[in-house]
Amino acid sequence: MKAAIYIRVSTQEQVENYSIESQKERIEAYCRSKDWTIYDTYLDPGFSGSNINRPGLQRMLSELPNIDVVVVYKLDRLSRSQKDTLELIEAHFLKNNVEFVSITETLDTSTPFGKAMIGILSVFAQLERETIAERMRMGHIKRAENGYRTSGGDYDPSGYSRINGELVPKEDEVKHIQTAYNLYEQHLSITKVQKHLKDLGFPVWRFRRYNDILRNKLYCGYVSFAGKYYKGRHEPIITEEQFNRVQVLLSRHKGNNAHKAKQSLFFWINHLWTLRRNLPYLSN
Repeated sequence: MKAAIYIRVSTQEQVENYSIESQKERIEAYCRSKDWTIYDTYLDPGFSGSNINRPGLQRMLSELPNIDVVVVYKLDRLSRSQKDTLELIEAHFLKNNVEFVSITETLDTSTPFGKAMIGILSVFAQLERETIAERMRMGHIKRAENGYRTSGGDYDPSGYSRINGELVPKEDEVKHIQTAYNLYEQHLSITKVQKHLKDLGFPVWRFRRYNDILRNKLYCGYVSFAGKYYKGRHEPIITEEQFNRVQVLLSRHKGNNAHKAKQSLFFWINHLWTLRRNLPYLSN
């Protein structure tokens, strides 16, 4: 029997001591006890088990015709999705006459009991993943309800620094953002806002950054999660009234690009029409 060893370790599992080396040692010992030849070892370090888009797994699937049995340390190393687990076993392994063995749960698809147990355990693997995701979601919601910013990654939003988890205004950028809001209400154009900020001696940021700032309720004192807004703990940079005024103006004024595009279209239509009138043979 030619055995393929499959090993997956995500960051969280490394904390729980499911290391690559320990999995490899246990599986190799199991294969020796069965007198199986190890065809190859397929590794996916740092990959989630929530999908099958993993380089090691995909390479193994492409080499299934050369393999007799796939061996893993634990079922959830293969996948944490019930659908993906059953698809891998039924549509890939068994279709290619490849058995599947999980040494921790002593599961073996060569027996009817093993096949039934794999279906049951894959349900629990998916339940665990969904439970963890739900707990994380509830944690984010609770943080948002308490006024903490939960999105945005590791970077600080313009105008603020994070100190002990709290958003603290950066005085130099606060004035910059307040001036940007005031200028937009006057000129209705982010490009003009950039020009006037430069004239006033401010460092000019990219167009998209101003666009995001003008549309973000963070600056009038709110935090958000999953499309819902909550009153933030941080100090607002602008008033909620000014933010709402700017949203109305933004919805009415889409910027100069659309206007320029229309002008360009009208120019070419008029130009082609003029050519057609002056060169009658073009109409034939």
